[in-house]
Amino acid sequence: MRIHKLKILAACMAIAFSVTLYMAVENTQVSNEIEKHNILKDAIIKNAVLCYAIEGFYPPSIKYLEDNYGLVVNHDKYVVSYRIFASNIMPGIEIYLK
Repeated sequence: MRIHKLKILAACMAIAFSVTLYMAVENTQVSNEIEKHNILKDAIIKNAVLCYAIEGFYPPSIKYLEDNYGLVVNHDKYVVSYRIFASNIMPGIEIYLK
């Protein structure tokens, strides 16, 4: 009877450990995605400001930044909303995960 209880306890501990490990990995993946999102947004802003400093206007599109400033956007993973109001006003930039 005592051995049976020890086996059940060991199984419960193994399950608890597995669940904790799974949650830790999942949390790390979510944090990684948030960091990638922030890095992409910062890169777009920095390239837009660089374009404004060099050329005197904010870029008309993300494509312009990709073609002329080496910006790389994974369009299969992200949707980038780039709203330009005027060439001398910082565009609105929003990034969404597909």
